[in-house]
Amino acid sequence: MQRSINENTDLQSATPAIEINRLYAMMGVGEDALRVLALVIIFVSGLSVFISLYSSLKERKYELALMRVMGSSPSKIFLLIILEGIILAIVGFVIGIALSHIGMETLAGALKTSYRYSFSGAIFLKEELYLLGAALFIGFVAAVIPAIQASNTDISNTLAEAS
Repeated sequence: MQRSINENTDLQSATPAIEINRLYAMMGVGEDALRVLALVIIFVSGLSVFISLYSSLKERKYELALMRVMGSSPSKIFLLIILEGIILAIVGFVIGIALSHIGMETLAGALKTSYRYSFSGAIFLKEELYLLGAALFIGFVAAVIPAIQASNTDISNTLAEAS
């Protein structure tokens, strides 16, 4: 009894659309985990900026009171602390973007030699502008409470405590 080739062989064909959807489904969990991790890092960074500004405010309370005695208005002190928060956010953004691009270039080199797959980490994306906006917003929000406290500081009590 002879069978035809079609009866003996189970041929499976791969449909690219289905396989790509399966790949995205498998990677979706990892992508979601990375997104949650990124949000946690953003929250911790904002908290870190807040703590840094708040502890700096406590250490510089006397200097801020002296600035008020020398003629600085409460609004000028407020803007000074807000500016400090925004500068911290910009510095953090620049360092983070630089490290990410360096990491991508390193990864690109490793992938090129191992898998003959090339890409570049030197490309700037429009999403990085969104990150800059988010960093500025977080820096501003983190600086608001210390700035309000600094601008509302009682000069006479602060200078009396320092004596």
